[in-house]
Amino acid sequence: MKLWKLSLALLALGLSACVPGLMDTGPRYSVTEIELLTPEASERWTYFYGDPQTVMLEGTRLELEPAPERAHVWAVPGALWVDGQPLLREVLPPLRLPAHTVETLPGFDFIVETRVALEGVWLYDGSWYRLAGKVRAETRIRSDGEPGTPRITGLEPEETRVLLKEVLSRAGRDPVVLYQLSDPVYPDYRFDPKPIRYRKVSLAVQYGVPKEFVLKSADPAPAPQWEVLQRGPFSAYADSQPYAVLATTKRAFLNKVWPLAAGRRVPKPAPPPVDFRRESVAAFFWGTKPTGGYGIDVAAVTLKDDVLVVQLRLRKPKPGSLVTQAITSPYVLLRVQGKPAKVRFLDERGNLLEQARAE
Repeated sequence: MKLWKLSLALLALGLSACVPGLMDTGPRYSVTEIELLTPEASERWTYFYGDPQTVMLEGTRLELEPAPERAHVWAVPGALWVDGQPLLREVLPPLRLPAHTVETLPGFDFIVETRVALEGVWLYDGSWYRLAGKVRAETRIRSDGEPGTPRITGLEPEETRVLLKEVLSRAGRDPVVLYQLSDPVYPDYRFDPKPIRYRKVSLAVQYGVPKEFVLKSADPAPAPQWEVLQRGPFSAYADSQPYAVLATTKRAFLNKVWPLAAGRRVPKPAPPPVDFRRESVAAFFWGTKPTGGYGIDVAAVTLKDDVLVVQLRLRKPKPGSLVTQAITSPYVLLRVQGKPAKVRFLDERGNLLEQARAE
């Protein structure tokens, strides 16, 4: 009988070793570690979740405590604080960035070159754009970007939000390129006790995007047949930021373009004839201006890989000149042959003013 009881006890002990948590009554926690590589420094951000406790990291004691009531820009809801801080942040020497992005002009294309495998590439230049998904190591790709906020594999939405806010706060007015690396740069930490879950994300940040002017080749981008359909200083567009529309159908033109172009005229004129079977209308609304004297000229129009690129010359009144003391909203409508997939309006220096997809 005693032998039978001993066998049961040994069996229960063996099961407890195989089934996590069966006999484990100690504090439990999980870890999210973020490697943030910038030109100035390499940083490791570590967030802890779970039960308050003391953990050891390479001989150093870390006190994990419930979050206090005070706010902090790096705090993530639900995360424990570490020695009075919302996370464990370590600063290490800078490393060479594993990838690089440049903008090519004209055309507003981006070239991404990487030495390592990537999970995603995003650009911020006033708005977020997704330049690429998975990219193999030692690869060079060209991208025109798609609107989209970064979704970083391995991070929760709140962790991503805090991280993106921090990255942009350091950028000033410079564009930012964010790379998610497929493999970590630094070895995993050895926490004691071991966390029940360990997530690790590696990111590299490029501040500023250099521009490269690409010389015309023997086969330059075609110049489609085009004409200024209409332009003027008084549109019904009332926002201060530029706005673009690429109407490839009559419905899109009548619903989105013509009401803005002719909305301030009384009586409202009939729309100009456009053969939408073989033509499209590209519209650019500059935004509201405090006085007269503002105008738009079209400098060049090219078509590259189904992308219509329109370079504009934006005119402003000279200081002290006599202008109409009324709010204006300059615009220009272009009739172009064909059905491009996208339009990009650039200024004379090649900077993007606004872009739009075909509707």
